[in-house]
Amino acid sequence: MFLGYDDWKDVESTRRRKSHKAFELALERLLGERIRADGACAVEMWSALANVGWHASDGDIVSYSFREAGDLVAWLREEGDYMDWYCSGDVGIVAPWIGDALAAEGWSWTTTEGNIASSS
Repeated sequence: MFLGYDDWKDVESTRRRKSHKAFELALERLLGERIRADGACAVEMWSALANVGWHASDGDIVSYSFREAGDLVAWLREEGDYMDWYCSGDVGIVAPWIGDALAAEGWSWTTTEGNIASSS
């Protein structure tokens, strides 16, 4: 357990969240304005995050639980919290406007069950 300066001294990051950060920044850049402008788009975003694996071109996979998906939508909307979006839409449904925008950036997707894959 890390408690203070001496415990953290010379400890490098494991960068376990690197792919998540890249994905979330891509969402903000590509889709943020649309999600902030229309709550229905935010619901579709929740659906595209919950129980969906987003595959980076380098092979990393980013996925979100229902709660994490709600947190991310609230962050994109710049208001509320996960409960505002939790289970707000159908699970594992990626709207074409979301899939196409992310595919252009090298992201593909599958449901966590692996039975749906994107193709643009």
